[in-house]
Amino acid sequence: MLLALGATSALGQDLRLPFTGRWFVYQGGDTPNVNHHMSVRAQWFGVDFAKVGGDSQRELSVPNPTKPQDFYCWNEPVLSPVAGEVHTVVNHLPDNPLGTRDLHNPAGNHLVIATREGRFVFLAHFQRASIGVEKGAQVATGQVLGRCGNSGNTDFPHVHVHVQDSLVSTAMGQNPVFARMDVELNGKSFKAVTWPLIRGLFVTAR
Repeated sequence: MLLALGATSALGQDLRLPFTGRWFVYQGGDTPNVNHHMSVRAQWFGVDFAKVGGDSQRELSVPNPTKPQDFYCWNEPVLSPVAGEVHTVVNHLPDNPLGTRDLHNPAGNHLVIATREGRFVFLAHFQRASIGVEKGAQVATGQVLGRCGNSGNTDFPHVHVHVQDSLVSTAMGQNPVFARMDVELNGKSFKAVTWPLIRGLFVTAR
């Protein structure tokens, strides 16, 4: 469910969208029918974003895609949604050919940012060798972290974000609230809102 403007994030601070331009919320929400991440406790409320383009500004790729580069989000800069310290970086895994997945490394190339509130923000599926920050680095909100790729357990290139309350095996996913964005929902536009996200929204960072 969407929360009203001014909702409070379980993270302790609002997140910024990790990109520029117009993107589609491919997975998101608090029930399994709109968000497959709800089946994994640590990834509860996780969000998958895919850039849109084409004449309709609603397409994920060029017609009949055959390779990751055919998707509009391929190689797009991925920005830090929050300020904090880089806790984990994986940057060496290959990008999958379209139609294949890396089930042994589901997050693919990814990084984890530890926030001052004791939360851990995961960003996954980066392009191989594109992450430009190292473990221990301090990052600012909006800083470029790397490039969108197709590594890990993916159907196509996209940006994955989720927030955990810890890094232990019993970690619980936290419901993130994203701020300062324009949202299109069922043909209606909402400007400069602060909301959690659900599948089916089109979002643009301000």
